[in-house]
Amino acid sequence: MSYESFQKEIALYRLAEICQPFEYEFARAAFDGDMEAACQLSFRLNNDKRGAVAVAMWRAKVPANAFREYLLPVWDHDHRHLIEAAKTRRTLAYMFRYAAFPMPAELPDVVTVWRGSSALTFNEARTGHAWTTDRDVACWFAMRFAEHNGSPLVLTADIAKRDIALFTNERSESEAVLMRPPAARIDGDVSDWTECYQRKVNAMKIAKEPGKLRVVAG
Repeated sequence: MSYESFQKEIALYRLAEICQPFEYEFARAAFDGDMEAACQLSFRLNNDKRGAVAVAMWRAKVPANAFREYLLPVWDHDHRHLIEAAKTRRTLAYMFRYAAFPMPAELPDVVTVWRGSSALTFNEARTGHAWTTDRDVACWFAMRFAEHNGSPLVLTADIAKRDIALFTNERSESEAVLMRPPAARIDGDVSDWTECYQRKVNAMKIAKEPGKLRVVAG
């Protein structure tokens, strides 16, 4: 038995012990590489289990196309559990590298990204994984809880396209996931970020109005 096969059987045995039957239903097919089963597994599992299962799938070298189907919704909905389960930034980077998410052809070789935060120092914000190619989105993240959290920041950096582990617009946020903190700088000030925040809020309201053209920044 190969190391990967051993890891798969160990993971499935442990899953069977901790999962409800409706959670475990798609596990073996997912680990065998069934893309639809992998997607179903990601939604059936309780949030706190999804990160650990992602690590187990990576260690078992589940076929990459099925691993991508599992990993994307887990990142979108439970990235904190995924980061915690991976334990180190290096392991998380290995997982995303194995998933090999395709990059949009329209992205240039050098990409400008932004990150918005509140209640964080510059260095804490810079080391975050989630960035965006839409500045208004970053301003929205910086200002939406700023009144309560304080310390809003919008950072920007120019990065190589190859340094993006995942680019997704699943939530209309033009998200670029980075495994390595970039050389970032502060972009703008609170009055500027507030204006951009309001523009994003207005765009989101228009997008939700029935019968209106869907217009979403990013």
